[in-house]
Amino acid sequence: MSNETNAKKPHPVRARVLMALASILLVAAIALSIVGPIFANTLDSYFTRRTIHTTPEQTQSIRDASNALAAQIEGEGAVLLQNKDNTLPLSKDINKVNVFGWASTQWLGGGSGSGQVIGVFVDFLAALEHSGISYNTELTDMYKAFQENREYADTLNGAPDQTCILYEPAIKDYGDDLLSNAKAFSDTAIVVFGRFSGESNDCTQVQYKRNTKGGDIVTDESRTYLDLSVEEEDLLKYVAENYENVIVLLNTGNVMAVGQVETIAGVDACVMTGLTGSTAASAVPAILWGDVNPSGKTADTWAYDFATSAGYVNAGANGVGAYTNGDGLYPIGVGNGNLGYSYNYEQVSYADYAEGIYMGYKWYETADVEGYWDAVSNEYGEGYEGVVQYPFGYGLSYTTFKQEIVNAPSTMEQDGEISVTVKVTNTGNVAGKDVVELYYTAPYTPGGIEKSAVELVAFGKTGMLEPGASEEVTLTFDVWDMASYDCYDANMNGFTGYELDPGEYVISLRTDSHTVVDQFTLNLASNVQYPNDPFTGAKVGNKFTGDDAIDTISVDGSNAGQNIAFMTRADFEGTFPKKVDGRTLGENAAALNLYTSEMAEAWIDENDEAVTLGAKNGLKVEENGVLTDLGVTLGKDYNAAEWDQLLDQLTLAEMMDLTLHGYGHTAAVPSIGKPSTIDSDGPAEYGSFGPLLFGLLDVKPYENTGFPNAGVIAQTWNVELAREMGRACGREAGELGATGWYAPATNMHRSPFNGRNYEYYSEDSYLSGMMCGNTVAGAKESGVYCFVKHMICNDGESGIFRDSVYIWMTEQTLRETYLEPFRMLVEEFGATAIMSSYNRIGAVWTGGSEAMLTGVLRDEWGFQGAVITDYSDHHEYMNGDQMIRAGGDLWMDGFAGN
Repeated sequence: MSNETNAKKPHPVRARVLMALASILLVAAIALSIVGPIFANTLDSYFTRRTIHTTPEQTQSIRDASNALAAQIEGEGAVLLQNKDNTLPLSKDINKVNVFGWASTQWLGGGSGSGQVIGVFVDFLAALEHSGISYNTELTDMYKAFQENREYADTLNGAPDQTCILYEPAIKDYGDDLLSNAKAFSDTAIVVFGRFSGESNDCTQVQYKRNTKGGDIVTDESRTYLDLSVEEEDLLKYVAENYENVIVLLNTGNVMAVGQVETIAGVDACVMTGLTGSTAASAVPAILWGDVNPSGKTADTWAYDFATSAGYVNAGANGVGAYTNGDGLYPIGVGNGNLGYSYNYEQVSYADYAEGIYMGYKWYETADVEGYWDAVSNEYGEGYEGVVQYPFGYGLSYTTFKQEIVNAPSTMEQDGEISVTVKVTNTGNVAGKDVVELYYTAPYTPGGIEKSAVELVAFGKTGMLEPGASEEVTLTFDVWDMASYDCYDANMNGFTGYELDPGEYVISLRTDSHTVVDQFTLNLASNVQYPNDPFTGAKVGNKFTGDDAIDTISVDGSNAGQNIAFMTRADFEGTFPKKVDGRTLGENAAALNLYTSEMAEAWIDENDEAVTLGAKNGLKVEENGVLTDLGVTLGKDYNAAEWDQLLDQLTLAEMMDLTLHGYGHTAAVPSIGKPSTIDSDGPAEYGSFGPLLFGLLDVKPYENTGFPNAGVIAQTWNVELAREMGRACGREAGELGATGWYAPATNMHRSPFNGRNYEYYSEDSYLSGMMCGNTVAGAKESGVYCFVKHMICNDGESGIFRDSVYIWMTEQTLRETYLEPFRMLVEEFGATAIMSSYNRIGAVWTGGSEAMLTGVLRDEWGFQGAVITDYSDHHEYMNGDQMIRAGGDLWMDGFAGN
């Protein structure tokens, strides 16, 4: 490096190159030094760049192991929601069943888009056959003749432009002979209800359906896509009246409203199977006939009526508003000409997260504590019982358990830990596993810092317990984990940031978010503030609010003319969110709508370090396909002195190629011996979406294993299964010579209507962070780096929701709910790569947000890895220069030539 630049600060482009290289070398170095002997095949694939190097026998062995793991995930992740009179497990004498519901013939293994699985090779019907159970083929033949398969938006010939369509014939159209033959075939009816959604396909708040063969698609505005249709409800009533055993299977990645399984007499049991991947439906008969005792717990709250959610009116396509001055803010009919199409934006849209932190169980449980549900009285029950069907963390078993706290502290220290030991005893008659859930309740003052009445703080899962056996599970968490983020100094103590109010902290052992088993209380005498990050020691404070907003526009819209009324616990009744249409975007925020040359020039800093290019220092990170000692050193030490000399060797063309063309690979850097690496998409199945489909590898992508969706993994509440899935996907990536994974994804289940919920874990930040973090850690152990999606708030999939949408919320909501899983990934699980999202956070595109990518991710959390954009086919508002200056590293430009 030249002497004249010693006093200069690092050039941002050079810094971004360092981040990209460091994240790759770090994973390689970890894999080499820690798990080389275990994952020799994966590492050899990385170093030698061979596409497929295992023998067919070895490949089959890997697939068998992955499929067995997938079945175990399904077995522990399916949730037994209802089991009247212990109908399940079914008797072994029952070997013939009727399978009702059109969805039984179109069993879902995944959703659409990046989280899809290539094929469902074992669906439920095949799983029955493999288990020696006969099913009524006359019924299934009728369903196939009624509608062969699902239709998609581009094949509907004038129908609504979406793919969330229901298919179910009216029960009156089944015919007497068919129904009579079915009753004669078996007195057991299994009814399958499926819900398909995915990327670019938000679930609709009305129903589009086909209920006659070859008929038009009709609309029912009285029900949502996630409610049962009239035809499905009539079918359920019929089988309940005519069959001895009636079991409902919910083949869905989204929460549904299924109050009918309780109110229709004769419906015995209900199982939420989720989306089972390519082969894991094999576990469903094992659950129904008792070879597997279900131990899954819900990862979301199941309400009888979606409109009771505080976020309902501001979620999905219907929850997005259009700025009245939008036409003047965004050009019409512009697009990426290199790809041969354009995006026509007729408006600039916005979404208000007006519910604040009160999302999912944090809303329903807090509203209950505040008496919000007291006046509820309906067919389901009184108060809370008439609102929530299945609380967060709920699930039944074929056995019973007793849980009790046997050891707990009596005091708490601001930098200390709280360790709680719970004894779990199987009090039933069959072996099973149980989940231990620990929650806290912080002191709340009306008008003070917003706080949920309960919040999950730790969990664990027992091993297999035989009848009468016990296990002690110790759960430990930091006192800091109970801190709230006060962005407005609501408690008026002159401090903004994470803090603990004085008072009583109740630690409760619960079987779900609502049902308390045991609890104890800790007292905090005085306020505790955390001005510095407990992991990194970095200063923490507002970076998105008011005058402190690094990106200039406050994330709550307060200085952009938005005037949003955010809900407060002090007045739930008066502040329950309402849809606000037709706002005007302030001129100061509108100025950030498109990244201009003037903005680019404003970034120029005369103190930027001059870049040395093409130095001949003779350093190599790899030679002959093998990581050198230097490469290992650099991978382990981000601050190693050798980085400066190494980066001096890069040419301008190499820097541009690496940084600006990041889709599906990281580019080779010949000057330092870095080879090209292969990245691919597919959170549920490595390589199911993305580069593999474009022939970048000469392999069949469906040779990999499609796992159950992320929601099912979360429902296992078993972090080791998540880690094993990461390891398995890493091994399969290694077979393909691939080292990068556009996965997993840990956006939130803000609304049941988000089409991509199947790809995300939960409505709870902590559960999401633990499951996602362990998946990332497992993949890293296999030598694969994960670009975790999507930072931040990609919580809707309709085009107007995610593409450039302005998302407004409080900084408390942003930090406590949406950023928290990503913080856990970086600080607690060592994540080395992240993907930004399409939407804006406030008024700034996330991939160009300096507040998020530099202020929080790098400065507060100490992230030293790479940030890639989402697929950047929206060049009008996603800009590579803005990305680099804000703290991003790789531009996922696909095949665009810029």
